[in-house]
Amino acid sequence: VGCTRGKAWVATGGPAMLVEPLLALSWLDWLFIGAYLFVLAAVTLWVRLRPHYNTVATEDFFLGGRDVSWWAIGLSLFASNLGTDHLVGLAGSGAASGLSVGSYEWSATYTLVILGWVFVPHYLKARIFTTPEYLEKRFSPSLRTAFTWLTLASILLTKVSVTLFAGGVIMRVLFGWNIYISVAVLLTITALYTSVGGLGAVMYTEVLQAALLFVGSFVLLYYGMQAVGGWEGLREKLPEEHFHLLHDMDHPEYPWLGVLVGMPIASIWYWCTDQVMVQRTLATREEPVAKRGTVFAGWLKITPMFTMVLPGLIAAALFPDEIAKDSNQAYVLLVIHVLPAGWIGVMVAVILCSFMASLASCFNSSSTLVTMDLYRRAYPDASEESMVWVGRLATVVMAVLSFLWVPVIDQTSSQLFLYIQSVSMIWAGPVAVVFLAAVCSERVTDSSVKISAGVGVTMGVVFWLMQNVYYKEMGQSELGDFIRNFNFLLYAIFSAVVTGVILVICVAVEELLSGMQRAAPDDETKPLSARLTRCLYANWAAGTLILTVAILTAIFA
Repeated sequence: VGCTRGKAWVATGGPAMLVEPLLALSWLDWLFIGAYLFVLAAVTLWVRLRPHYNTVATEDFFLGGRDVSWWAIGLSLFASNLGTDHLVGLAGSGAASGLSVGSYEWSATYTLVILGWVFVPHYLKARIFTTPEYLEKRFSPSLRTAFTWLTLASILLTKVSVTLFAGGVIMRVLFGWNIYISVAVLLTITALYTSVGGLGAVMYTEVLQAALLFVGSFVLLYYGMQAVGGWEGLREKLPEEHFHLLHDMDHPEYPWLGVLVGMPIASIWYWCTDQVMVQRTLATREEPVAKRGTVFAGWLKITPMFTMVLPGLIAAALFPDEIAKDSNQAYVLLVIHVLPAGWIGVMVAVILCSFMASLASCFNSSSTLVTMDLYRRAYPDASEESMVWVGRLATVVMAVLSFLWVPVIDQTSSQLFLYIQSVSMIWAGPVAVVFLAAVCSERVTDSSVKISAGVGVTMGVVFWLMQNVYYKEMGQSELGDFIRNFNFLLYAIFSAVVTGVILVICVAVEELLSGMQRAAPDDETKPLSARLTRCLYANWAAGTLILTVAILTAIFA
């Protein structure tokens, strides 16, 4: 399989620590790493020095001048999503539980089609910078403010700090660095090129990063499959349930109803309403360009099942003792033990680029939120230059806050990806329902959204606290056991249904009291099913994508 480099793992209270680094890089490895960092700097400089790039224009800094190509949008959506939290988290959950976690990636494929054909037309027509800004134009300024703070919290809790932690874990494994030193170094590099080049630099460097991530991950899969003895060798070493996507309803992590219904609800929040993802589609003025980008990203999202989840299963088969201590180390164990010299350097560059792509996206999106949704509204006469500088300062502040949150994540979950999903379920259902209602029906009002979303998010906070913080205080009662064991994917369904029911009741009561019914939806607010059907008939790439994922799901069910 390859020689072990350095010392062994030592178990601690959190993820495994190292006495000494496990990896000694060759000169060829360092050459690849250096080449990657050089090209990263060159792309950032190219974006900055383009003739039409205005260093003090908000559209150029926050939205890349709104002239980004469809392929860049697709690759940027793909790379922004697949940070080190996915490299560590998907492989770790794959090692612990099998292929089921890859359903998150496949649910993203048809959700990206929903983004392109249901949400993007509204977003581009409104000429917004942020998704909270859309809520103001559709409903009210107060709703925009509330969703801005919720989005910033979600970026901090489920994206930036988790990506930092995952990157720190990998650097600690590879080089023996203290996790906080690792995080500080990676933060500095990423914040520098994000604040210098804005979204243009972020998106075009993500094109490079996505290509490197794609190639490197398939190479790791190839060497991993050779080491484990191919598909048959892998199946001989692991339980049969590791190779199925759908499980019984009593499965603790992936009940079939949660996979088929709960995951898409979470995906609608993540891909269709979250600023980090949506901002990529706002980087063009042309609706067809954004649609082609989302479909391209959807095709790319089929691959992580094979390039990130499957390597986790390989690691579980090759290194069962290490995985039993901490499944989060699955991906990096393969890099250390199965790759030859040279390719290790490529994979270290892949890890760095996945970290930087995800983190840069979060920094740029959070700086856009702070500047356009908070600062510009407080100071409407502020100059373009001052808003760009506020955006750069917001990047630094978000980096510091993320660094301070890392110790909390270190003690939260042995499966990093499940931590991300469990926290996001606090608001995923209510936000998905509110945005779908906003684009699908003109009858939905500001007050009905506030009441339903307020109840839904409050219910999510209470549920998460009872399940993760106050579970000991509930004792061994039937209610306590039910809440502790209630799957978060099933909770997403429950939360969305409750929010939707309250929303419908509120709209009905308002119309009853006012004695009139609001205008029927126009062409842009046709029912969701009608627009998706039209999309699948009109666009062969989108239709084929949905059919492909359905067939793959049936094969691995």
